[in-house]
Amino acid sequence: MQKKSVVFILVLLISCNSVYTEDQFPIKNVVVLMMENRSFDHMLGWMKSSKSNITNPNIDGLTGSECNPKLLSGKICVSQNATDTTNYDPFHLFSSTTERIYNCKYDLINSKNSKNPCKNHASLEEPANMQGFVKSAEWLLHSGEVEMSGHLPENVPIISTLASEFALFDRYFSSFPGCTNPNRIFMHTGTSDGYVGNGQRAGQIKNTTIQEVLEKNGYSWRYYYEGDALDWFLYIEYFNNNFQTPGRFSEMEQFYSDAATGNLPNYTFINPSESIHPNLNNTKSFGLPNDQHPNHSVREGERLIKNVYEALRNGPLWNQTLLIITYDEHGGFYDHVPPPQTNIPSPDNKVNANGFDFKRLGIRVPTIAISPWIEKGTLVNKPTEEQRPFENSEFDHTSIGKTIFKIFGIDYNLSQRSEWAASFENILKLRKEPRNDCISELAYIPPPTKEEITRLYSLPIQDTLKQKINKICRLHKPRDPYCGEQVENYTDYVNFIDQLDKILLD
Repeated sequence: MQKKSVVFILVLLISCNSVYTEDQFPIKNVVVLMMENRSFDHMLGWMKSSKSNITNPNIDGLTGSECNPKLLSGKICVSQNATDTTNYDPFHLFSSTTERIYNCKYDLINSKNSKNPCKNHASLEEPANMQGFVKSAEWLLHSGEVEMSGHLPENVPIISTLASEFALFDRYFSSFPGCTNPNRIFMHTGTSDGYVGNGQRAGQIKNTTIQEVLEKNGYSWRYYYEGDALDWFLYIEYFNNNFQTPGRFSEMEQFYSDAATGNLPNYTFINPSESIHPNLNNTKSFGLPNDQHPNHSVREGERLIKNVYEALRNGPLWNQTLLIITYDEHGGFYDHVPPPQTNIPSPDNKVNANGFDFKRLGIRVPTIAISPWIEKGTLVNKPTEEQRPFENSEFDHTSIGKTIFKIFGIDYNLSQRSEWAASFENILKLRKEPRNDCISELAYIPPPTKEEITRLYSLPIQDTLKQKINKICRLHKPRDPYCGEQVENYTDYVNFIDQLDKILLD
């Protein structure tokens, strides 16, 4: 008999009708939706001080006085000029993130005797000042204005509304100061297994996953994905081994069906699309990337968040569902809150070849918990005594697995970092019955015009897609030295995949 499900999407979605006792959670389904590459200040910082109808002056956000120095002279301050798409992908690897946090120039040659964290990559002596975003951009021949830009609440009405209607975390950090894969691996397994970059091979990560622990304890799970997001999970051995298992991995059409019929598992994880998948008749995604990774459309990501929320809110499991919406990492965008860097345990005592010891957190990212069991307008800042196992515990991606285990009554930590991290299941205990005022329909997001689709198809592809093309070429056309060189934009990518499919089918 299937156990109760819990749905997480870093925005907690909770039930709205039943009553529960003190020793019992109302959540049976958790849904987690992890978006891509946006910092807290970039997406939600202006909720603090803008003149929008969706504001909260108590948020640790932007006032307009936050600035970064330029390389030669002058400064660039935060702006409200963020656009739907950017003309480049702000740099956000470990090296660049270190530069942006500490305002220093990264040196690949490790110098353990230096107090400069850009030279001694494990150093914790130099305080993080968040003053290097503009300089780091200038070293890469950009002005830094994109990095310092932020969205007004009315420009991102979906996530802003959910942040005001449910629980917003304004002190939730990525687990690693760098790029996508290590942070996603951290979320699933409690550690990045010593990796600081992308490009892991299929089945390479052998750590225990949230899903594996749940399955051993009798709980169900399913991984839903949009488009061609397979690369984001097949590098984890447990996922790779289960990919062909029926009911484990499904495309998003199945999620919407399962949400409508009440057939979601106890734990749902959702991966957005990272590239164009030509299916313009799909009115939920229009075949466009919806992960919000620069230079992808923020609006298309808003459409995905809206669709997921409304599917849960208007489905039969709403009263027992927790939706968590979060972002894997900051994507190179400015945030003014220094990541914690003192007395943070390494997840597994591994030290990367460049000397990084995983004893400091990454940059703040937007995170929302959605549920009818959560009070409207809840703001979660530093962990309370009830939420933190240690005096200096913080919220990071390992908090998700920890919270899920607590909801299901499982006594398990994926890593030393997971053991240290704060959990947030207690925000589901503040009500004796679910709310009956949960918004059922979010703002309308107009479909993209033909002109917009044409423009999006002409955008240059981002680095993660280039890495995918390189892997495809190595696997299927190893003797072609020019494989993939012609792929410059998304139209080229679609043609490249179509040609490859014909070769493989022949």
